[in-house]
Amino acid sequence: MKNYYDLLSIQASAPEEEIKKAFRREIAKYHPDKVQHLGQEFQDMASAIAADLTEAYRVLMDANLRAQYDEALRAGGATDQKPPLQWATTPPPRRREAAQPPPPPPSSEERAPEERAARRAPASTAGTELVKRAAMLKLRDAVAAVFGGAETPSAGGFDAMFVANPKKGLFRRGDEAVRLLVRFVPQVDADAIADVWPRALKTTGEGIACVLLLGSSLAPAKELAASVSEQRRRSRNPGPVLVPVDVRDWEALFPPDTPSPVRAVIQRLRESK
Repeated sequence: MKNYYDLLSIQASAPEEEIKKAFRREIAKYHPDKVQHLGQEFQDMASAIAADLTEAYRVLMDANLRAQYDEALRAGGATDQKPPLQWATTPPPRRREAAQPPPPPPSSEERAPEERAARRAPASTAGTELVKRAAMLKLRDAVAAVFGGAETPSAGGFDAMFVANPKKGLFRRGDEAVRLLVRFVPQVDADAIADVWPRALKTTGEGIACVLLLGSSLAPAKELAASVSEQRRRSRNPGPVLVPVDVRDWEALFPPDTPSPVRAVIQRLRESK
């Protein structure tokens, strides 16, 4: 039995209105438009997750089904089995709201406050590993094409590390070597930057240290810039070049000193969407 509360990132005591908001927030992450760049395998996985979320909404919004589900969850714990067949055939209660289908996407007016709340809500683990695997696969291909260098053993706390050796031309100055550190997080925000910054400072090696902080959602640019400034102030170190990247469309926020090979990697990823 899947833990529907974990899927929706809510407490077991969550009221119906909170369930509605959580469902809208999570199901939006797996809309076909959001995962079309990930490849067929991952699109199929996203479709399966969306189906689980829809089933979670159906069960938790029905008072009778939710009571049965909670009892089964307490008795047997969360496993990977589907709910008992009788749940699907049990007639819904007479309450109008419970019998309604999942709500339509909210209007732009409704969406704004919900999106702000979603940024503060804990990120769901539903599909995070799926998105990470797809993103890292595409990133490795792009880095191999642009850097031409081998992946090295990743430093502590990072998902991957690559080194781009300088390419020198006969009549031009070669690019400086780049040490690219990659970390995937569910959401790129101030907390993620605070976590990755000291890790990057501890890494050693040649070349410019550049961190690609990947995530399936980004906090506002001003918030991220303020967080980087705060980390520099606290550590008294200019630190690495930190590039936040939204893996849904490979949009990146480039600091002025971003090395050209790193810009080229992101450009290649954007062109391959």
